[in-house]
Amino acid sequence: MTTTLHPAARRRLAERMPPVHDHDVVIRPLGGHGAREAIVGATEQEFIDAVLADLEKTNWRQALASRRVLRRGSDNVLELTQPIHRRFYLVLYEAVCRRPGGPRVDPRRLDGMGLVLRRREEGRWSGWMHEGPAKKGWQPILEDEADPDVTRRGSVRGGAAGHLDKLIARRRGGAPLAEQVLPLFAAPVDLCTKIGRTVLYGLVPVSSGERSEEAVKPRDYNGLPATEKAEMVRHLSGFLKPRPRIDLPRKQQALSPAWAPLQIPAGATGEEGQLGGFGTFLHQLMVELDAFGTGPAARELMRLLRTIVLPVAKNSRGQTTASVNAADFLAAAAPILVTGDANARGIVMPIEWPDVGNALGNQLTAAALSCLSERYAAVVPQAPKFDGNSRQYAVRAFVRARGAEECPARIVWSDYSDQFRVLPWWDGDGPATKISLPSISDFKRMKPNVSFEVPPSLSNLLGGDMKKLKEGQDGGGPQLDIFWLCSFSLPIITLCAFIVLNIFLTLFNILFFWMAFIKICIPIPRPK
Repeated sequence: MTTTLHPAARRRLAERMPPVHDHDVVIRPLGGHGAREAIVGATEQEFIDAVLADLEKTNWRQALASRRVLRRGSDNVLELTQPIHRRFYLVLYEAVCRRPGGPRVDPRRLDGMGLVLRRREEGRWSGWMHEGPAKKGWQPILEDEADPDVTRRGSVRGGAAGHLDKLIARRRGGAPLAEQVLPLFAAPVDLCTKIGRTVLYGLVPVSSGERSEEAVKPRDYNGLPATEKAEMVRHLSGFLKPRPRIDLPRKQQALSPAWAPLQIPAGATGEEGQLGGFGTFLHQLMVELDAFGTGPAARELMRLLRTIVLPVAKNSRGQTTASVNAADFLAAAAPILVTGDANARGIVMPIEWPDVGNALGNQLTAAALSCLSERYAAVVPQAPKFDGNSRQYAVRAFVRARGAEECPARIVWSDYSDQFRVLPWWDGDGPATKISLPSISDFKRMKPNVSFEVPPSLSNLLGGDMKKLKEGQDGGGPQLDIFWLCSFSLPIITLCAFIVLNIFLTLFNILFFWMAFIKICIPIPRPK
């Protein structure tokens, strides 16, 4: 007698069953080593050919072992440099059968292969995703071994459990994201036959011009950790916090761009120091907070400032006879004192900034932090693929192995490679680049080979009195409405930059004592 299980009982039973292995193929680092051995380095110009040539040697294991000695940080995490340092990285795998002795897989059984790059974030993996041509950036990996190709994607689990996974995915709706697949190649047949292994290799990506096209995630400055928020608040001008009444500098005088408050030294005292602090306040409003913009946070900050009344004139009894609200005054003063516009409306400095209690002061602070949140979303560029020097990545290879006749190919994954971080462009230990500078006797032979198109406004500025320009005065100049095409010798520009660099290195060495490691000169024989 055949017993039919109730559908609910069948589902519960399926959930308890171990995953079904639909294949007998294993992808492992070449030579059978652990995941830490998958990545090798090379400094040769033809680095792929150089690594494959190592595999032709009888001692290929030792050759690969030397290439696996890579730089690690103090936390023992692998550190890979960018291509600018002329050091390159490959992953080497072999495809073997899941049988005693691990015999090689016939390459004809492999129906495609690839490599994915993943980033470790908060204890889970993220992949570089796209939806059609749109780059969606780093998104969490929901199914670690799902097929990167959404058109071939199925449930990792088989049977009834897999069917349930498909139903759940269908109900969630929305187009699934595809993970970026990088090329993975099979080594030449002759090489694989010679060493008796099916070798797969791919380039480990450590640089990219790609950027996420997703909107920048807003940062809630009001929700920052207490210590970080306290530093942000400390940075804000005192005019955006609770504060006692204060006399304003140069009160009742017409504002003038010649005051140049942003050029006043930070340590200035008295009225000059007060004017410098007020200029910093205006600069924060205009540049950092975009307080005069149209965003919701900016409008809220201006609404709060509008409640602050600034006296412009008082009678003999100290009673205010003329006033302006802080929002209107600050919006008019910023272009004059920050960007140097003329005071066409005759705006004057109010007499004082009144006492701002805790309630209003804290509201001003919160509104300013909200402005920073909006400003962050507006000015921070879309995140590049390799963002941040401390991020950790790993690569993982996959192949699609053909099964029995008429059975679909099954995807087989390798383990994750050793985690690594990508060092910034300025940090590298690759071969140095040599730039040959010309001899002074060669100057006459150097013809101009780069040209600059100079507009009239800039040419008139450069044609003026440089001493007056240095002192902030009008340098004069010919005031001609003519465009100029100025040609220079690029080698001489390079030489000038080298001379200026040495001057500044010598000056800064007094402060930083860096000459011993930032400039290394050794005598060499005369070049032939």
